[in-house]
Amino acid sequence: MTSFRRLVMGIAELMAVLSIFFGTLVGGIYGAFYGLILPPVFGVANVDINLQGFGHVANAGVVFGIIMGAILGFVLSSSVAGGIFFFAQIERNTRSLLERERFEEPTQYRAAPRF
Repeated sequence: MTSFRRLVMGIAELMAVLSIFFGTLVGGIYGAFYGLILPPVFGVANVDINLQGFGHVANAGVVFGIIMGAILGFVLSSSVAGGIFFFAQIERNTRSLLERERFEEPTQYRAAPRF
């Protein structure tokens, strides 16, 4: 049963790490969308960004939206992943305590303390 539990916790940790990546990506995409539609919300003027050889690439609202969305996506997904890692660590610590308690000899305590 312990190997299955380790497998489940390993998969949960892998999914938590992947959620950080995808949360950052999706946050950047949503930020770019809102930066394109609502640039005054971000407090950025509608300034076009041109690259030599490529022409018009984006405007300042989109770039600012990508940055802010990616930061917010990272913070939210890493907070959730931190919770998963927190519970995984509790599970590891609890397992080691239970295994140690199971295999150790019971300790005999004296009725009266000796000083």
